[in-house]
Amino acid sequence: MRRRYHVRAPGVLYLLLVLAVGFVAANRPGNLLVWVFAAMLSGVLLSGILSGWPLMKLRVRRRVPATAVAGEPLVLRYEVSQGSRAWPAFAVSVRELRVAPLGAAPVPAPAFVRHVGPRETVVAESVAWPARRGALRFGTFRAETAFPFGLLGKSVRFDDDASCLVLPRACPLRPGVLRELAGEGRTGTASRPRIGPGSDFLGLREYRPGDSVRSVAWRRSTAGGDLTVIERSVDAPPRVGVVLDLRRATEALRVEGGPARARELEEDAIVLAASLLQAAASEGMETSLAVLGLPGPAAGARAGRRQLERELCALAALDLDAPRDAEIAFADPGARSSVIVVHVDRADLAVGGPTAVHLAAGQLRSMTVDAAEGAR
Repeated sequence: MRRRYHVRAPGVLYLLLVLAVGFVAANRPGNLLVWVFAAMLSGVLLSGILSGWPLMKLRVRRRVPATAVAGEPLVLRYEVSQGSRAWPAFAVSVRELRVAPLGAAPVPAPAFVRHVGPRETVVAESVAWPARRGALRFGTFRAETAFPFGLLGKSVRFDDDASCLVLPRACPLRPGVLRELAGEGRTGTASRPRIGPGSDFLGLREYRPGDSVRSVAWRRSTAGGDLTVIERSVDAPPRVGVVLDLRRATEALRVEGGPARARELEEDAIVLAASLLQAAASEGMETSLAVLGLPGPAAGARAGRRQLERELCALAALDLDAPRDAEIAFADPGARSSVIVVHVDRADLAVGGPTAVHLAAGQLRSMTVDAAEGAR
């Protein structure tokens, strides 16, 4: 934590004026000029004391969420605490000094606090806009004030490293696209060998307190004299497996436009994979993600919000500058699972099996709905 004073442009003009009045007062002594010079000099000293002393025991803690989404607002919260028992702080602004990597997000606007009383904590907020997926790191930030006259400012720097994982944006798919890609045959419901509110018959057992009346086999119970309950299986939801093919290095991709265009298509392929996973999860399907060419997730197919978050985090953490593995290492997610393979440039039909559906990164715009179109 480092403290320092800042002289602003109005302060520079004021100091020049003070020096001019002091020079005139020294050459032409007079009670009025001396009093004016003393009053102006007192204003400078008072400005420095009132802006500097309240920051002596000021403490600021930054709160950064664990994850964010590219292109969506990231809210940064600052807990501004005044440890002094007598001095409040006024007009305190908190600003970030460094966000890495460069270009991943512009430096957010300062957060502002009008008043922090003695032994009081106030929460201020600022908004950052991550431009792309990946790890976003925040470094040094500064709390400053120029209260009351705006002539001299006092700032306190805090060295507090924090990071946030920016997830790839997932665009909504056009109506019917997911069902058309996944098909109806391989993504139907199936039965699990567990007891639950399913449709397939598993067996009969005696009635237990707490069993639903709907599960009672009334004909069997009437014939035997004792209440008998029907046990049924649990219905497994449809399953979709998304395979992201990143085996070719960026410079080896067969696209026009050079490495810059190739890297843009790689990011589009990641966005397309995230869009497919989110659409499948929103329809209650089990999802799985496989990344070819780079280290990726190895979890099986599951349904739910946590599964989707794990998959999106895996996509966000992909390092496209890392060496690629050209070998195909793909595990079929199951007989009843539909497989969708997302390629960067050209499709490789050897991936995913004979029933897999192959997509290219260039199809992202035609398969998804952008924000402007969705608003209409």
